[in-house]
Amino acid sequence: MGKLSGISFGFLVVLGFILASYLQIQAADASTVQCLPAESAALLSFKAGIKEDPAGLLANWLPHTDCCNWDYVGCNSNGHVISVNFNPNPPANTGVFLTGPLGSWFCDLPQLQVLDLSQMQNLTGTIPSAIGNLIDLVHLFLSTNKLTGTIPSTIGNLKKLQTLSLGENRITGSIPSSLGYIGPSLTYIDFGSASLSGSIPDSLYQLTNLNALFLIHNHMSGPLSPLIGNLAQLEDLEISTNEFSGPLPSTLGKLSKLSVLDLSNNKFSGSMPASIGDIVNLGDLNLANNRLTGIIPPMWNTQLANLDGISLNRNFLSGPIPYGGPFLYNGVDTFRPGNPGLCDDPLPPCKTKHKL
Repeated sequence: MGKLSGISFGFLVVLGFILASYLQIQAADASTVQCLPAESAALLSFKAGIKEDPAGLLANWLPHTDCCNWDYVGCNSNGHVISVNFNPNPPANTGVFLTGPLGSWFCDLPQLQVLDLSQMQNLTGTIPSAIGNLIDLVHLFLSTNKLTGTIPSTIGNLKKLQTLSLGENRITGSIPSSLGYIGPSLTYIDFGSASLSGSIPDSLYQLTNLNALFLIHNHMSGPLSPLIGNLAQLEDLEISTNEFSGPLPSTLGKLSKLSVLDLSNNKFSGSMPASIGDIVNLGDLNLANNRLTGIIPPMWNTQLANLDGISLNRNFLSGPIPYGGPFLYNGVDTFRPGNPGLCDDPLPPCKTKHKL
């Protein structure tokens, strides 16, 4: 994604620590084993296609050497490659890291658990459908590249997948419904800035252990289903800058663990559900630049005590702004431009008494 919110950055930091510990345990005995020849050949085929490697990431990927000792490669005690992870300690200030085709070489690593080629900037091509054969895959990071094509439906075969990041690419088409059938292992999805279209498939609301869902800066449309309330473990929901429309479902109030809710820059209409006030842990609420009408629920000033940031501008809201709580120290730009019918501090006082 582009600029990360505080919680999304925190998610990545935590994932990094978990991933590093996970790989240390898995590869603890790998120093005494030899990489399998077929898997070494698969890795070398990737290197052969790379046209630019300014940081020298692949410098020690050499024929007739043990790939289990290569940088960014981890093996298990049987000599199988279980991780290709270029982001444990990425070099700084080197510009483009790798330029060349993504290819399908990693599909020839049958016990692969971690694939992190994110932030390589210039990897091109499509995600191969054969990725669905990697049934042990736990972490898949391909974000911040120039990948094209669609998300293959075979991704639904990855029943152990926990984290999936494909954002900041040129991937088109819709989210495959098969993604929702991965099951309870999946906790993190980042498709931000990936040029996706279509609606959120209903099957995605079956991912009941999902902690974070990022769909910002795409071309997605359709309603936000009331089924969103099924995602009770969700802590970060960011779907801004799309073309989602229709009313905001009252079931948003069931997301009791939510800390960030960003639905801005869409076409949502109707009133803001009062049930959002039930999300007592909410720290950041952004509903700006939609087509919302009606009043600001008056009880939000006491219910949303943990709210640090709120943005409601560029809507069609009316009535008095609740006094106190999270509204006490907000400036005019929280509510304006837009919302010509809103009144009271920090805006001019209401001319008539509103019945709430």
